[in-house]
Amino acid sequence: MQEKAHMTHLTRSLAYGGLAAIAAPLILLGQSTTAHADRLPFPGGGYVSVSGPAGPGETVELTVKERPGNPHPTSVEVSSPALTDETALGDTKSAWVGAGRIRENLKPGTYPVTFTLRHKDADCVTEKDRDYVCNYPSIVLRGEVKVSTPDEAPASGDGLGFGGGLALGIASGAVGTLAAGGMVLRFRRREAVDESSQS
Repeated sequence: MQEKAHMTHLTRSLAYGGLAAIAAPLILLGQSTTAHADRLPFPGGGYVSVSGPAGPGETVELTVKERPGNPHPTSVEVSSPALTDETALGDTKSAWVGAGRIRENLKPGTYPVTFTLRHKDADCVTEKDRDYVCNYPSIVLRGEVKVSTPDEAPASGDGLGFGGGLALGIASGAVGTLAAGGMVLRFRRREAVDESSQS
């Protein structure tokens, strides 16, 4: 009887040991895929841009970019008493860019724009966790939007923002390339005309 009880205990021990051997790597694997981070390298750091001035019903360009050294945001929320609920941003992997529409019948003035950068399941920035993801705390950045009267022209000193500037730069590069190609083509044609006139 004692021998049978001993065999039963031994069988259970082996079974529990086998389950533990299988479960341990799974637990470790689960821990290795997600690391936890409770602070950012540069709390509150980042860059925001809001184009303008713009009148009621018009759109403004919005750009958000993290400070170098911080993780790239996995989502960005925008709120402002001057903007409608149609505000949308998209991730270009180098920055979050988009547009917002000024509310109709809004009085001229300067209004706050709040950007909340979230970092849930963001790429870890520490060297030891570089291959994993971390849940960093959110960052709140603040900007302003200038609302003008409907007949007021936008200020020439205001830039296009990161998104508009990047698009303008690409377009300018393409125009420059085409212009250079045209100059070479005209130069070759002139050489051909000179050679035919000499002969």
